[in-house]
Amino acid sequence: MSEHRSVSQLNSYERCPYSYYLARIKKVWQRPAAWLAQGTAFHEAAEVLVKSQVAGEPLTLKQTKLVYTSAYQETINRQLEDTPNMQYWFRSGPYAGEVDIVRRYQLGLDQLDRFAAWQESHPEEVVWIAPDGTPGVEIGFDIDLDGVKVRGFIDAVIRHSDGIVVRDYKTGNTPGDDFQLGVYALALAEDHGIEQPAIGEYWMGRTGKPTYPYDLTDWTREAVSEKFQVLDENIRAERFEPKPEAKKCAFCDVASSCEFAAG
Repeated sequence: MSEHRSVSQLNSYERCPYSYYLARIKKVWQRPAAWLAQGTAFHEAAEVLVKSQVAGEPLTLKQTKLVYTSAYQETINRQLEDTPNMQYWFRSGPYAGEVDIVRRYQLGLDQLDRFAAWQESHPEEVVWIAPDGTPGVEIGFDIDLDGVKVRGFIDAVIRHSDGIVVRDYKTGNTPGDDFQLGVYALALAEDHGIEQPAIGEYWMGRTGKPTYPYDLTDWTREAVSEKFQVLDENIRAERFEPKPEAKKCAFCDVASSCEFAAG
């Protein structure tokens, strides 16, 4: 069975091929961080909330926060099972691991408040429904790009007055490019037989609103396929050269196993 590629694989490889090798092929220990639980729990809560709204049985904000709390605790507990000594967890600025767990739990709740406020103030935003009836909420895709299979999930697909918009939720920093959104737009077209959406955006938990709309028209099928073709070829050829940089290595979760890590 052929192996699937994903946006996260591509981002990880481009950041540092050797880090990709250690984490995904050698599967060495990965340093845990509370921000991972925050992101996972926010996504799960947002998905459950929006799906309940589409179904006509919307959860309250209090119920949504209970979903977040459960997902946050589950993710933290799973990380603690693997790394119970919190001295080995990532720090977040001045906040050590144990303190950051408490802090980021609240940050996620605050972001859910902003998410609910955004929805309330923008009733014109309607979830897109696929031709087969599937709502555009955490909608999966599995496409074949010239022999390279690419799989993933789209956080949200919104129908605006000016067309369909693909949206990804971010609880941390704004991404540096729009490639992820371009892949999502192409995947919708490929999987559902629609015209490829031309617009995408990141909804930012820190600000409580989307980024400016990204023009995705340059991400044609050929352009997206080329990126994944190169990734697939490099992985199969076992090209995993290190790209050490002090700032990058400081946030690499496999740096403790890397002989090339920059201090």
